[in-house]
Amino acid sequence: MKLPSHHPFFELRGSAHSCGRAYGESQVETIAGFLRAQLPDRQQWQPYAGKCWAMASEWQRPLAEFIRGMAEGTGRPVEEIMLLLMHEEIGHAKACTAFGATGSATTDGQAIIGQNWDWDSSLYNWSHLLRITSYDMPAVLTYAYPGLWASAGINEYGLSLVWTSSGIWPQVRPIAGISTYVLIAGILTCRTADEALALIRRTCNAGSFNFFIADAGGAVWLVEGIPGKTFAVPCTDVISRANHFHLPKVCTRAKQRVPRGSVKCNSRCRANNMAALLEKHAGNIDAELAEALLSDHSGGAGKTICQHDSRNSGMITLDSIYLLPARRELCIARGVPCRHVFQHYTVG
Repeated sequence: MKLPSHHPFFELRGSAHSCGRAYGESQVETIAGFLRAQLPDRQQWQPYAGKCWAMASEWQRPLAEFIRGMAEGTGRPVEEIMLLLMHEEIGHAKACTAFGATGSATTDGQAIIGQNWDWDSSLYNWSHLLRITSYDMPAVLTYAYPGLWASAGINEYGLSLVWTSSGIWPQVRPIAGISTYVLIAGILTCRTADEALALIRRTCNAGSFNFFIADAGGAVWLVEGIPGKTFAVPCTDVISRANHFHLPKVCTRAKQRVPRGSVKCNSRCRANNMAALLEKHAGNIDAELAEALLSDHSGGAGKTICQHDSRNSGMITLDSIYLLPARRELCIARGVPCRHVFQHYTVG
């Protein structure tokens, strides 16, 4: 017997504030549990969260209203909700692999981006899907965790985002700014990749990341970010990342020293595997091949793209996602993708 392949699914409609409040009310217990499990020493981070909330509250009004509504719905101070949204800056513990393909690399010339969401296996039961239809911002379909309502996703215009953690070797200290999860929500209010890049460039980002952004016109961009600075490169055919930077300017600024490939530090192994697979299959990439890429087991135990439980790494693929911007479609497999059927959802 396998666990179900479907995710819990929530739908919200109304103003940004009312959607945030409804989301908070629906997630009261899970947000409380996720806070306690993920941020047990959160008191020491409260001043930092307060500074970041002061910036977020003035950044994008609909998102600020959604956060205020979530705080009301949960009965928690808005600063505590903001603390949860700083999860990437504080916890910084995911081990994902992602890719992008477009143009001559795909069978139809359209963009496709995808990732395996690799995290501690104890977090398997927390993820869910969320469809928000608000008259304050574009309709959006997101992959979510309690309080982290936009962990990845696609909007009604086809603007899509997946991403991986980075800035890990050594750990790059965050700054007061717009947290990664709030920035993702902001990007998903944009119509095109160019609009999303303009938003990123005028935003002070708090943490580090590798963003893959795609739109319905076929554009795919990779954005490598360190606190307060981002660097973007276009994808002309294929591009991929695990959990380290590749752009020389970013590597230098982050003082990056990626460990040799091992089961415990397998970012280099996964990055090399995905790059090789994309190069091999360029020109034939479609939805079926995307699923095969994310289910790949080459590289040996503990070093594969599709990550299974390993006592040495502590990571497992919780969910596998790819997005088809031209179709406004999110496809997701619950758990390791080699064991579960991908479910297909549209924004509308």
